[in-house]
Amino acid sequence: MHLKGFGLVKVFRTVFKNEFRHYIIYRPDPDKIAEITRAQFLDIHDLHWQIESFHRTVKQVANIERFFVRQTVAISNHIFAAISAFVHLQLRCIHNLITNCYALKRNLFNDVIRSFVMENLADYNYLLPANLLPSVNA
Repeated sequence: MHLKGFGLVKVFRTVFKNEFRHYIIYRPDPDKIAEITRAQFLDIHDLHWQIESFHRTVKQVANIERFFVRQTVAISNHIFAAISAFVHLQLRCIHNLITNCYALKRNLFNDVIRSFVMENLADYNYLLPANLLPSVNA
C-alpha cells in the first residue's frame, strides 16, 4: 500500500475480540517491503506483545513509576531495583516457582493479614453477633 506523502508500507489485519486490528510495517528500502511475510509479521507482533507485557508488569508489580525521591542517583537506584525485581520474578516463573507475578503480588500479604486478625480476634469478641445486645424499640 502507498501512503500519500510517506511511501510504501505493508498492512496486516488481525481479529481480536471480534474486532479488526490493522498493523502497518515500514522498511526504508521500498523493494524489501514485499518480502515481509505473514509469519514474519506474527513474529514481530509476538515481540511487540512481550514488550507490552514487560511494561505492564514493571509498572503494576515492580512499581517502577512510584518513587518519592528527586535526586538522580536515588531515581536511578529505584529504576534499577524495579527492573531487578522484574527479572527475579520472571526467573521464578520460568523455574515454575510461582505461577505468575500478579498472583504473587495479590497474595503477598494474605498470611500477614490472617495472622494479624487471628492474634487480635480475642480483643474484638464483643463484635460477634452472639455477644451483641438485642435491639430495643423505644
